Amino acid sequence: MSDIKLKVLVDTYFKEEPKQGAELSDDQKILIEDGKEFPVHSYDMSLVNGHVKVAFKDTFLGPKNRTTWFIYPPHVTIDGNEPGNKPNDQPAPDTIKISKSYSGKKITLPGHGSVYLCQPIIPNGHFSWAEATKNGSRIPVDASVTKNIIKVAKVMEEVREFVGAKPITINSWYRDPVSNRQAGGSKRSRHMSGDAVDFVVAGIAPPKVNQMLEPWWGSRGGIASASCFTHIDARGYRARWSYGF
Repeated sequence: MSDIKLKVLVDTYFKEEPKQGAELSDDQKILIEDGKEFPVHSYDMSLVNGHVKVAFKDTFLGPKNRTTWFIYPPHVTIDGNEPGNKPNDQPAPDTIKISKSYSGKKITLPGHGSVYLCQPIIPNGHFSWAEATKNGSRIPVDASVTKNIIKVAKVMEEVREFVGAKPITINSWYRDPVSNRQAGGSKRSRHMSGDAVDFVVAGIAPPKVNQMLEPWWGSRGGIASASCFTHIDARGYRARWSYGF
């Protein structure tokens, strides 16, 4: 991950543990000034007690010369793509459309029960369980994935409204580990957690969509740009990158 960097947006503490700064001793935290940048070796995409865990590359900080720290994500930005992260997932052929009649194939979702593929994820919404699961070929592995699909479905409804209620084509939503490898996704892709979507807005070029969403999405999650789709995820902190294609 040598091309990933972390930039500090406001004075903040890097911490040995994911706790409030006041709960840690002076040798368990270090104050980092606004504007500092650090090369990132790796970082956890999931939050731990509201903090992101980051391992820096060739950077030793604090009295213990630590390379790994917990950081409060609203105070930083993480930019850059992981090597080899070049997803090429395409929309499912003959994607099942939303239907008010609720008929056809059903799937069982962990922690949620059975749903029709033609059923909207959000009541009266515009995105179906068929779109989230590739026509039912990718069933969530556990209840947390189902919950994340619902969470980012709400985000996608916001996106749709934000871009002028234009039709949106879903390239890729939930990906199990096998389909994620086949699609060329990152080994730690948020798609495997269910709260990431690659999509195309009718009539608006993906780079323009990315430009529109950037200030609006802020620190709520990740946005990535490609020439043929836009990626958005609801990881809970700001991350930005370009796929380079």
